[in-house]
Amino acid sequence: MKFFNLKYILISLVVLLFIFSSFSNVIKGERIAVLEINGVIENPKIYLINLEKIKSNKNIKGLIVRVNSPGGTVGSSQEIYNTLKELRPDLPIVASIVDIGASGGYMISCGAEHIMANSGSITGSIGVISQYYNLSELLKFIKLDIEVLKSGKFKDTSSITKALSAEEKELINNLLIDIHEQFKEIVKIERKLNSKEIEIVSKGQIFTGKQAKELKLIDSLGGLNNAKQYIENKIGLTDLELDYYPKKKEKLIDKFIPSALVNKEFYRSITHKILYLYSPGS
Repeated sequence: MKFFNLKYILISLVVLLFIFSSFSNVIKGERIAVLEINGVIENPKIYLINLEKIKSNKNIKGLIVRVNSPGGTVGSSQEIYNTLKELRPDLPIVASIVDIGASGGYMISCGAEHIMANSGSITGSIGVISQYYNLSELLKFIKLDIEVLKSGKFKDTSSITKALSAEEKELINNLLIDIHEQFKEIVKIERKLNSKEIEIVSKGQIFTGKQAKELKLIDSLGGLNNAKQYIENKIGLTDLELDYYPKKKEKLIDKFIPSALVNKEFYRSITHKILYLYSPGS
């Protein structure tokens, strides 16, 4: 009987330890959230969901946005930037650029109150790009005819069946100019640049972290630990734990989809889209 009671107690302890471990995120105290933004940004959903979780968690006292992205689609980059900007009054936010935080990745970083980068990080690329494919000669070669029925003169602009007309090029170029100006305005306001300074840095060129600091595109050089220290100094707390987002279970899909397929699907999806994207060799 005593042996049975001891066994029951041991089992209960194991169960309690398991429960404690499983719910440690719920019961642990004050900490700093780390939102990891990796790769090309095409759908902001997972980041917006996690930013909402971070906002609603009263134990989170600061946010580090860990950026390792060349950018992505215009709307997605703008939406994440705007969400971070709205969150700034509630939390101290630091953007920490890892290897690359360029174009849309840099725009997102501008949503933080303080931007850090490593001296050799790649950033900048304040510009817009859009690619259009003309496969008309190939279609002729393989003797494939495609008939297009449309209402509206510009409805088939960017169709792969023909080259862009002069009017279509002008139409698209005006879109690119407008979207580029939106990007420049964000950087000008957030980085407190004058008209001359913003024109110098917004020609689509890239910079190292060291150069970016000299050009006032970032605030300081440093990595994750420096970002953590910045927040701790600001809120007057020390030795806070880092709580990473998205959680591992939200990243599992990356392990089951071959990278070649992901790249193939991405490039298929960005065809004829307008992008805040640093894409060398494109």
